[in-house]
Amino acid sequence: MHGGRVVAKAFKKLGVDYVFTLCGGHVMSIYDGCLDEGIGVVDVRHEQSAAHAADGWARVTGKPGVVIVTAGPGLTDAVTGVATAWRANIPLICIGGQAPRAFQDMGGLQDMNHVDLMRPITKWATSVPNSKRLGEYVATAFRIATTNVPGPVFLEMPIDFLFDIVDDDDAEIHDNFVTGAGVGP
Repeated sequence: MHGGRVVAKAFKKLGVDYVFTLCGGHVMSIYDGCLDEGIGVVDVRHEQSAAHAADGWARVTGKPGVVIVTAGPGLTDAVTGVATAWRANIPLICIGGQAPRAFQDMGGLQDMNHVDLMRPITKWATSVPNSKRLGEYVATAFRIATTNVPGPVFLEMPIDFLFDIVDDDDAEIHDNFVTGAGVGP
């Protein structure tokens, strides 16, 4: 299966009903995976709207919101919505595309340092290191976003990882990886 399907399978195991996005080429395979898994893809007209919609979804449902944006300006447009979730302690998963790993820092399409941009307004910001770990990183992001004081997280996913073919046996998609622990008296 392709990397986008790995991401969608992880979403399904974690109870994701909808993702909010502005369609972008870097993350296109995630949409295919979501459709295969029966996850609704809510496509809006601006990435800021997508991030605010994911924040609103989390506030209304009590489930983490998921926003998916393309690289570069797609992510910078989502910053306001992610920052709003950060200030309000809302669990939000922000997935951002990235140029192919082999061409990062070489002027690839919309290539920029997304992780450093997102670090001040998230509980965790990182780049997935390879396609086999996409599902593992999604589960970890949900755990971090929902454990203790809730808040947004950011996962950068290079396009080559999302279109890479991963054997079903090699895709790490964890069950029961999210804890119910939180802040309590």
